[in-house]
Amino acid sequence: MQQLKLNWQKPLDLAQKIAENYAGDSWVFLYSALSEVVKNSTSQIALFAQEKIICDDFAQAEKILKSSDKKWFGYLAYEVGQEFENLPRTKKTVVNLPKIWLVNFGLVFDFDHEKKELVASFSDKKYLETVTKWTPSFDGVTTMMGVAPSVKLVTPSNDGVHFVTPEILNFDSNFTDNSYLAAISKIKKQIAAGDFYQTNLTRKFFGEFSKKLSQKDNFTLFTNLTKLSPANYSSFLKLEENYIISSSPELFLKIENGKILSRPIKGTAPRSRDLKQDRKNKSELKNSAKERAENLMIVDLVRNDLSRICRAGSVRVKKLFSISSYKNIFHMSSEIHGKLAKNCNAIDALKACFPAGSMTGAPKIKAIEVAAELEKLDRGVYSGAVGCFSREEINSSVVIRTLVLRGQKFEFQVGGAITFDSDEKAELAEIFSKAKGIGELLGLKF
Repeated sequence: MQQLKLNWQKPLDLAQKIAENYAGDSWVFLYSALSEVVKNSTSQIALFAQEKIICDDFAQAEKILKSSDKKWFGYLAYEVGQEFENLPRTKKTVVNLPKIWLVNFGLVFDFDHEKKELVASFSDKKYLETVTKWTPSFDGVTTMMGVAPSVKLVTPSNDGVHFVTPEILNFDSNFTDNSYLAAISKIKKQIAAGDFYQTNLTRKFFGEFSKKLSQKDNFTLFTNLTKLSPANYSSFLKLEENYIISSSPELFLKIENGKILSRPIKGTAPRSRDLKQDRKNKSELKNSAKERAENLMIVDLVRNDLSRICRAGSVRVKKLFSISSYKNIFHMSSEIHGKLAKNCNAIDALKACFPAGSMTGAPKIKAIEVAAELEKLDRGVYSGAVGCFSREEINSSVVIRTLVLRGQKFEFQVGGAITFDSDEKAELAEIFSKAKGIGELLGLKF
């Protein structure tokens, strides 16, 4: 791949131009919507598909991923975990997509928000020239390896929010409020019997629009979501006729130069417009014995996963019980670091840690079994991983706060950790707090 260093511009501006002009069947935008407050934030845009891995067999995908240095953008669905362990099968979800969808692209833009650096990597210069035709002026580019033809990417700011609420013909869920409360009660009894410590019980919402949305319509939904529920791992994926619109706050795995980082989230409290109440909610989350216990269980689970592929003694916990503030909620997270063992690569680490422990519970296998029995439907893309994957490097988010669309159908899913100390009504309220951003986006009232 050739590289050019371009004049800085906002990634959302360039992505907007691509959404308005690009006619290719696939492209991906990984966006740090909180880059102004989160240090070392990066974003990426990838387009002009070269090769695709679309399958339900991870072994097939693994051979391709391990055989080259290419970068692949896309997702791994939650049910990929069935490839690694003997897990129960559930019914197909509403927006039924392949378990694995990864694409290698001919043009990738890398944005470093802190340094205000923008680098284009491309296999054919015509790809870059095509994109620059969608922008109003051309000058001032320097190459990473010498002098290059001048190119300047300048687009108007997209700071305004234009709300378009699609008409929804029907809307349903795999739980009613009462059946969700009953499921929590059942889980608590199983925990009391000593079967497991906690499980992540999730609720899927799904429906159908009155018409199929265009690429531009779907990108408008994405930009609106980044305003309603901004997060540092937002993503927009157009994969042929499928769209994944995500505003995830959670890093699953970041692997670079043999170093590995996971930042699980476990512990949530709602935001309040009343400043005094807002501070109280944050303080209660920070000091909650229940929420700390939930978080610590998952930290131990991730430590165990990482120990399978890291050098002995290299796994370390940092920033334990850290509180992050988002527009609609507060989250508690912790960081687990490690160094890959000499005989392991990034794909081995992915297999050892998938699916993310924050979306399962502890012990992992038993927690997955319990949740599957109650949820009954495949989680699909939700609870899986979205991002960039290669043999040596991975940068991926946990798929939460995510809208999945195909044709006129859509679905999204939210959940929470259930422990013995869980209060059923509080857990139900947490579901709606987490669904607030997407619900408001679609004009839904819970």
